[in-house]
Amino acid sequence: MPVFIIVFLWLLSAPVRAEQLLTVNSHWPPWRVLEDDGHLSGIEVDILKHLSTRLKLQLVTKGCGWKRCLKHMELGESDVMTGLFKTAEREKYIKFITPPYRLEQNTCFYQNRTNSVAINHFEDLHKITVGVVEKVIYFEPFESDEAIKKHYATTDINLFRLLEADRIDAVIMSCVTGDVHLKRLGLNDKFKHANYIHRVAHPVYLGISRKSPLLARHKDISQALQNMVNSGEIKQIMSEYGILDE
Repeated sequence: MPVFIIVFLWLLSAPVRAEQLLTVNSHWPPWRVLEDDGHLSGIEVDILKHLSTRLKLQLVTKGCGWKRCLKHMELGESDVMTGLFKTAEREKYIKFITPPYRLEQNTCFYQNRTNSVAINHFEDLHKITVGVVEKVIYFEPFESDEAIKKHYATTDINLFRLLEADRIDAVIMSCVTGDVHLKRLGLNDKFKHANYIHRVAHPVYLGISRKSPLLARHKDISQALQNMVNSGEIKQIMSEYGILDE
C-alpha cells in the first residue's frame, strides 16, 4: 500500500480514537470479567464507564491476557488500563494517574484441602512451589525473594488447574478474586485458604499509555478520578458488587 494512503487512513482514524477511551485488560473477577463476545464488564469497567461519561468519551473494552495487555499499553494500542501496581519498569510506558482508586489489596494463598503443609507465616513459602501469573506484581518481599520457588502460568484459571493436578503446592491471588473464582468454578470443596494472608496498604492505579492521544488529557482524567473518589462514587460502585472493604 502506498505510503500516502497509509498516512491518509491514519489521519481519518485519529479523530475517532481521540473520542474514545479504549481499555484492554485480563479476566480477573469481580474487577474485570471477560464476556463471551470479548468485551469486558465488572467493577473496574463500571468505574471507567463513569469516568468516560465525565470526560465525554466513548468507552471501548477488549479482553486479553495480562502480559499481552501490558504490551498493548507499551505499543500505544490501548489508552488506559486499570488494576495496576506502580513499578519503575511500567512507568517507562505508562503514566500512572493519581489518586489511586483503591488503597489496599489483601493477598491469599490457596491450597488443596488434602495438602497437609501449613502456610502460617511468610517463611513457610520457602518450603513449597507457588503458582503465579506472568507479569503480575504481587508484593514485596514475595517478588524479590529468590528462596521461593515460583511456577508461572498465563491465567489464574490455569493456576487452579495446576493446583488441582498437584503440580504446584499453592496459588497466590487477590483474596477477592480467588474467592470469586472458586465460587464460580464450584471448587470451594477442593481448595482452601492458607492461614497466612498478606495484608498491607498497596495502592492500585489507573494508567494511561504514554503513546495514547489521551495522554494530553492526563490532568483532566486525574481531576475526574479525584472527583469520583471524593464523592464516594467509586465506593458505591464497589458496594454494588458486595465489596465494602478488602
